[in-house]
Amino acid sequence: MSRDAVAEARRRYGQERDKKVKAGTWRGLVDAQQARQHVLQLHRTWLISYEAIGQLAGLTHTAVRHIIEGSAYRKLPPPARISARTSDAILTVTVDDLPDHHLINAVGSMRRLRALSVAGWPVRHVADHMGASWDSQKQLRRGERTTVLLRTARQLRETYEELVGLDPYEHCRPAVVTSTSTQAAASGWYPAAAWADVIDDPEAKPWQVVRCSYPTCINGSKDERLLCDTHLKLLQKRGTLDGARLMRNTQALLEDARFILATDPPINPNTQQIDGERLAERLGTTWAALERLLIRAELNLGKLRQTA
Repeated sequence: MSRDAVAEARRRYGQERDKKVKAGTWRGLVDAQQARQHVLQLHRTWLISYEAIGQLAGLTHTAVRHIIEGSAYRKLPPPARISARTSDAILTVTVDDLPDHHLINAVGSMRRLRALSVAGWPVRHVADHMGASWDSQKQLRRGERTTVLLRTARQLRETYEELVGLDPYEHCRPAVVTSTSTQAAASGWYPAAAWADVIDDPEAKPWQVVRCSYPTCINGSKDERLLCDTHLKLLQKRGTLDGARLMRNTQALLEDARFILATDPPINPNTQQIDGERLAERLGTTWAALERLLIRAELNLGKLRQTA
C-alpha cells in the first residue's frame, strides 16, 4: 500500500471516528475475548484457517493470528482489547460465508448420518435425497473421512433437518428401516436427541449436553435415560427418585451456575442484566445464599458469566 493510500485510509478513519464521537456511538476498544472465542470455534470446530477467517473478515491473517496467539517475535501475549471494528468484522464471519468447495470438519456430518441411521433411515435413501453417491456417504458415516466439502455438509444438514422429524416407515420398506436402526444401535451410534444443538462440536459428548430431567437439576445427562450420574446412582440405590435432592458443594454450585449462564442465562427484561433471584431459583437455592457464596469466591454475576 502506497503512502498516499495509507494517508487516505487514516483520513477516512479519523472522519468516521469524529462523526461517531459526536453522535455518541464511538466504541473504540472492546474486550477481545468474544472475538477470540469466535475465531477459536471456527478454527477448531470447522477447521477454518486463520487466513480464510481473515479474508472473510477483511483482515490480514497475521492480525487474526495475533488475537489468538499474540506475537512470538515481539514476545507479546494475546491482546486483552481490540478495536470494535476488528471485533465486529470477526464476529460476522460464519461457516456459511465460505465457498462450497471449502473443506470443513466432517464430525457433524458423520453424526447426522449416524443419527438418521439410528432413526431407521437407510443411507441410500439419505444419499438419494441429497443427490450424492451412496459410497461416499457410507464412508462418511463410518468415520473414515476427517473433512468434507462444505457443499456436501450443507446438503446433508438440510436433508437431516427434513428427515429427522419424519417417520422412516412411511417412506422406506419396514424391513430395511428395522434393519438399519438395529445395526446402528449395535454400532453404538447416538440418536439426534443426544446432541441437542452441538452436533457439530467435536468436543461435545453425547447426552451430556442434554439437561438432566429431574426437576431443579441442571447437570448434564449421562445417557438416554436423561438423568445425570448422581440421580442415576440414587435411582439404582433406592429404586426411586421421590424426595431426592441434589447435594452440591461450593465448586459444584458455581459450575452449575456457569452452565446456566453459558446456555440459558436469566435476563431481567428491565435492566438487561443477569437476574440473580431467578438464577438462584433455578439452582435450587436462595439469592442470599448464592450471593454469600459469590462473595466468598470473590466473584460477582458479571465475572461468573465471563468465566462461563
